[in-house]
Amino acid sequence: MPLNPEFRGLPAVPPERDDQVVTGLLPHEPLTFQTPEGLDSLNEPVCVVTGQRGVGKTQLAAAYARQRVHDGWLVAWIGAETAGQLAAGLVELADRLGLYRPEDGTEITLARVRNHLRTRSGRALLVFDNVVSLDAVRPHLPSVSTCQVVITTTARGSQLGRDVPVEVFTPEVAARFLRHATGLDGDATELAAELGHLPLALAQAAARIKRARWDYARYLERFREFPAAEHLVRRDGDPYPIGAATAILMALEPFRDSELVRVLSVLSPDGVPRDLLGDDDELLDLHEASLVEFAGDSSVRMHRLVQRVVRDQGDWVALAAGLLLHRVDFDGDELVRQVEALWANTDERQMSKNVLLLRLWEAGHLGSTARFDEAGVIAEEVYAEGLARLGDDEDFLLAARQVASVVGQADLLPRLRIDLVTSREVHGTDHPLALGSARVLAQHSVRKGRAEEAVSVLEQALEPWRGEPVEAEHFGALDDLGAAYTLTGRAAEAVVVLERSLDVRPEALYTQSLLSDACGALGRFADARRLCEEVWDAYRGTAGPGHPATLFAAGKLGSALFLNGEPDLARSLLLVVRAIGTDLLGPDHLVVTAAEGALRIVRQD
Repeated sequence: MPLNPEFRGLPAVPPERDDQVVTGLLPHEPLTFQTPEGLDSLNEPVCVVTGQRGVGKTQLAAAYARQRVHDGWLVAWIGAETAGQLAAGLVELADRLGLYRPEDGTEITLARVRNHLRTRSGRALLVFDNVVSLDAVRPHLPSVSTCQVVITTTARGSQLGRDVPVEVFTPEVAARFLRHATGLDGDATELAAELGHLPLALAQAAARIKRARWDYARYLERFREFPAAEHLVRRDGDPYPIGAATAILMALEPFRDSELVRVLSVLSPDGVPRDLLGDDDELLDLHEASLVEFAGDSSVRMHRLVQRVVRDQGDWVALAAGLLLHRVDFDGDELVRQVEALWANTDERQMSKNVLLLRLWEAGHLGSTARFDEAGVIAEEVYAEGLARLGDDEDFLLAARQVASVVGQADLLPRLRIDLVTSREVHGTDHPLALGSARVLAQHSVRKGRAEEAVSVLEQALEPWRGEPVEAEHFGALDDLGAAYTLTGRAAEAVVVLERSLDVRPEALYTQSLLSDACGALGRFADARRLCEEVWDAYRGTAGPGHPATLFAAGKLGSALFLNGEPDLARSLLLVVRAIGTDLLGPDHLVVTAAEGALRIVRQD
């Protein structure tokens, strides 16, 4: 579809229509925007915009995307530097389309998005910005002409679609850009040449000239005298043009001591929420200096080349980690994106407890949203790093062990056994840290099919409090022991332990649910039915009828009804659970598969 000339260079992202879907941090038009050459070339199902950093690949794609928003298309702007970022962008799209179920894995969600885009009738545009691995994008290319993909990358010869190369400005265009951006007449040809005709460097030079009220000659003199090498401590990575680095350093001069600049240099180049940063006045100053640009509704992004130059001036990871640790109540998925970026910019020298705490928080958040594979890898990595770097920090290691044992896939039993022995030797058997270590080992033992070991560990851990009143710090361990007793055929002992806990906190739904399992194992089917119904009623009142916990409780009640000799009522309830669960959570959710398993047993009766 050809572009409408009147919509080129729209000043901001056009507002969505009521039924339109636009996701991602679509960049706004920059202050010194010049309609990119190649805009009319983005007319194939797959277009790959290529070129060196700073030539305006992202701005070309953004100008095209802004028009397609105006045209009413579905538009998804997805940062795709890593496979994780690409997946997160597609999950965000799934959420806006009503296809996301928090309890499902990422692969199921991505499959739903692909199927939706292949069958929808309306026009759609996916922009994958800053792609490093072209293979990561291949599964998401459209198979229908109604969905277009635009990719920006520094890689050439992709063979994915039509290549749209973006080069530096011609000398004439570069000089004209400087005159327009600065409002100065005169010959800008020499300065443009010194800047390599690179659009990013030209924009920052123009902003510095305007801010300092220099002319071209004065800027050129300062540019040639500027000791760029003294400001940069080069690290590994792709080289950047020294002229561009000098222009960036000169643009940064008024912000030499800016903590905001330093923080932005190690966070996501795809955008950081302004609410997370907090200083709108300085952000506006940085925007006027062409050091940042605005994206989406309320985000700010710093160009990757600017980030590289700022990072090469010092180590800013600790500063950013401190900020993020004070924002862990911020939007979870957004904070994950920033922690991922910070981790990517953290080397061995910059590793610290704060960085590891952020990664541990990330693993916990991913686990809470059923992204167990990602959570497990991160948790195990953090645990290993913690052992190596923070071996004497027992509080941190206990937290890391707990997360890794719950969401990780590795067999941690040997390590957890050693940890428990060490904790008891250091703190004593009645210390909360020793009890916590025992619970972590027991839970992991159950996951690995060693419930007998879990019983032994928990009995020994609770021995110091035998015969004493139940305290709040013991509730979790008693629940774990009751569940392990039931799994090992000791349901009568499970009932004793769980009822002891419920005497102190009768409203504990999880404990009641565990008690229903123990009653069922003992053949006390009426008691199991009563407990399951009480738990279901409580969840309906607190979480709502469609919540996964409510539906799971209803499924357990269905099984209890069958065991209690009420097969017709059991069948009816399980059919309802399966239908609602499939509609709300998808056919592969645990709620649905458990209901189907129970229905097979009921039908065989």
